[in-house]
Amino acid sequence: MESQRITIIVLLCYISGEVYKVIFKKKQKLYKLIPILVTLLGGLLGAIIYLTEPSMINATNIYYAIEIGLISGASSTGVNQIVKYIKGDNNEKSTI
Repeated sequence: MESQRITIIVLLCYISGEVYKVIFKKKQKLYKLIPILVTLLGGLLGAIIYLTEPSMINATNIYYAIEIGLISGASSTGVNQIVKYIKGDNNEKSTI
């Protein structure tokens, strides 16, 4: 069950990264900030989940919840790379 909660954080961070791309479509130089932003967003989501319902994220303290969120947010960048590889989209520069 915990893996589903982590998947939700990854999915929310991935979607946020894609929204960021749409907003800054004409400024592709800002794409290099996406991994940092989604990682921080993941940490924030981990803290919010812990503060609202501690049993949902299954963390013993807020620092562990933030760590889970940071790692989940960073993994959304990897998900982006997997999706690009499957689609065969090699025109866009890597965000890593």
